[in-house]
Amino acid sequence: MSKTVPFPSQQWFEALACEMVEHGDEFRTLGPVDCTMVVKVDEAAGSQLLEVAFEGYAVKSVRSLESLDAAESDHFVIEATLETWREMLDNIRANGAPDLEHTLNFLTFPDDPMVVSGPDQLQIDAFYRYAESLQRFFNGASSITTSYAA
Repeated sequence: MSKTVPFPSQQWFEALACEMVEHGDEFRTLGPVDCTMVVKVDEAAGSQLLEVAFEGYAVKSVRSLESLDAAESDHFVIEATLETWREMLDNIRANGAPDLEHTLNFLTFPDDPMVVSGPDQLQIDAFYRYAESLQRFFNGASSITTSYAA
């Protein structure tokens, strides 16, 4: 039986990083990923920020942030409510990969219900440049038993 990991948390993204290493061949077919992603999870009590820095075919670091000011200068932000994140991740877990309506591309395209932002357009463009690799990264959630804040 697998261990349950809470989302959002540093531990949860570290588990995804392990999945990325375990399935490295899938990422090598897409090419290296060199970007820093900040995941912003909006909840009634406030927002949680987690920074994931990618380098090559792996995650270089994962850390919780107190504010966006603490993020690496070169980053983009993917922001959504906890419920939106949960729906996407539960869909991935149920199907092994997202259906069309639960991909990062679909959810961010109209800036609703997910929004991609960043300090400048170049950083926002990094999200789109690495979108397929980022989707595969999140697809690792299919192997993680996830719990959510109440």
